[in-house]
Amino acid sequence: MLGFFFLLVTAFAAYSRATTANYRQLRTDEVSKTIAFESERVGKVIAEMERNAIDLSLAGRQFYQAGEHPSWLGISISVENFSAFLAAVGGGIWFEPYALDANTRRVCYYAFFDPAINAVRHDPDFITSEYDYHTQMWYTTIANRLDGKYGTVWTAPYYDDAGTNALMTTVGAGIYDDNGKFVGMSTVDWEIQSMVDRLSAIKPTANSFVLLASPHDDYIISNTYKGGTEYTGAMLHGLQWYGELRFTADDAVDISSFVDRGVEYLAFSRLFDNGWLFSVQIPLREIFSEIEIRNNQFTLIIAASSLVLFALVALLLSWLINRPLNKLTSGVAELGSGNLDKQIEISSRDEIGTLASAFNKMTVDLKASIEQNALERAEKERIGAELDVATKIQASMLPCIFPPFPDRTEFDIYASMQPAKEVGGDFYDFFLVDKNTLAVVIADVSGKGIPAALFMVIAKTLIKNNAQYGKSPKQVFEDVNNILCENNDANMFVTVFMGYLDIPSGRFIFVNAGHNPPLLRTGEKFKLLKTKPGFVLAVMEDMFYKQYEITLNSGDELFLYTDGITEATNKEKELFGDLRFINTANNYLDLPLKEFTISVKREIDKFADGEEQSDDITMLALRYKGK
Repeated sequence: MLGFFFLLVTAFAAYSRATTANYRQLRTDEVSKTIAFESERVGKVIAEMERNAIDLSLAGRQFYQAGEHPSWLGISISVENFSAFLAAVGGGIWFEPYALDANTRRVCYYAFFDPAINAVRHDPDFITSEYDYHTQMWYTTIANRLDGKYGTVWTAPYYDDAGTNALMTTVGAGIYDDNGKFVGMSTVDWEIQSMVDRLSAIKPTANSFVLLASPHDDYIISNTYKGGTEYTGAMLHGLQWYGELRFTADDAVDISSFVDRGVEYLAFSRLFDNGWLFSVQIPLREIFSEIEIRNNQFTLIIAASSLVLFALVALLLSWLINRPLNKLTSGVAELGSGNLDKQIEISSRDEIGTLASAFNKMTVDLKASIEQNALERAEKERIGAELDVATKIQASMLPCIFPPFPDRTEFDIYASMQPAKEVGGDFYDFFLVDKNTLAVVIADVSGKGIPAALFMVIAKTLIKNNAQYGKSPKQVFEDVNNILCENNDANMFVTVFMGYLDIPSGRFIFVNAGHNPPLLRTGEKFKLLKTKPGFVLAVMEDMFYKQYEITLNSGDELFLYTDGITEATNKEKELFGDLRFINTANNYLDLPLKEFTISVKREIDKFADGEEQSDDITMLALRYKGK
């Protein structure tokens, strides 16, 4: 018996040493997860700031492209944007010299939260002659670093001693015209002092410290090392151990080690989406000391208590364990046979009694869980059936029989729509206004899912009904826009392209309400039919729309589409884009229209390489043959 005791103690000691490495890994993972959790909240705020800057730049681009540029509209855009995003101090839209108005050098609209009125308001001070924002550091920094329509640029942190008296940073996104020329930018200002204080307070051990910096700007935002305040604002490369840190741009916490002043540290580092570095340095001897001390204590406690308890265990084993175990084994066997009403009667208060109570509770919970799962499965099946019906209803509303006019040989037409969800907000339509006039429509409702599908039904019905009254495309858009603006509490909108083809002559008149320009083939290649798009429908009443006209000859083609094509992305978040789309269309010239659209969709799927479709994809192809 005594030999068995020593064998037990020896085995436990060997096990303790063998598991020390696992404990160290668990401790490392624990610290890594804590740092990832704290930094993830900051990362979400950074992502929200960038999305807000991009949304504001898109609104600024629509404002720039509008036929008129009333100041009240620019003010409304900036104020409404920041009224819905109070995490930011403020921000606005800033245009290049004379870009918006040939007679005005500076045009900007800045909004901020005014605590005096407890609301967001417009700040007119930035358009005074005393403030030339084109020469300010934040403007030149963002303008010089921007390299695309959907990119963002962050400025280095700075101390705002004029307004908030706090540590600030600014993120900006570019505003471009149809030719890709930079005409202005949107900015969002963020007060980051509270974030810096929160991250700086992280202290896993007594002598650990936190580094927050901007590698791109070679700038230390905060360093909590003893005496670290002297590093704030200093060059990051001035830290001798900075080169030993390992970090990547994939949102993961990377672990590295270095030695500073004779102390070996373990560094947990992560890059935020805006390029800032967050790193926590912990002395190696401190991070694992608690585990090693606890492991030694457990070894001594187990060795001492085993000697006392071993004799009692031998005496009580058969009487206290064997009988209850037999009952428990019998109960488990009945549960395995499907009897979920089985309850084990063991009244002892030891581990076996606790296990029996847990078993009894488990059977009750298991039975309830099975019943609940059955109810949830039935509910999911019901919702799935309703969505399937909605998908079929939406598909039936769109023309789906081809050829639609078998007795008309003057033209060919084919269209398709693949929603990103069960139902979508894109739609197309074509119909004969009279025997000599063919109307074609393609549109994209803001958002996706059920709300967009409902709005799509209303917009499609209104457009077709007004067209069949004999109105021109311009009149149709102006009347439908006013109707959609009424009671539009959801603030939805729709981009639409509509045209009338005079079948005998090939004359094609059209209006574009903020939609993608179609592709036009008048020779051997497709090209964009570039016109200045009007404002989207359902946003502002009494809008005026310009009507354009071209003439199609025999063999000419029009290809209408929604932005689900050009904004399709692959796993590297690269956009399909206009150029790749035009080249794809030109690779499949002269195919029958159905095979043509199928080939274009196949190339999009090949480019996405398994990436989930993020937006509806709708196409309409029209080939004019003439008499």
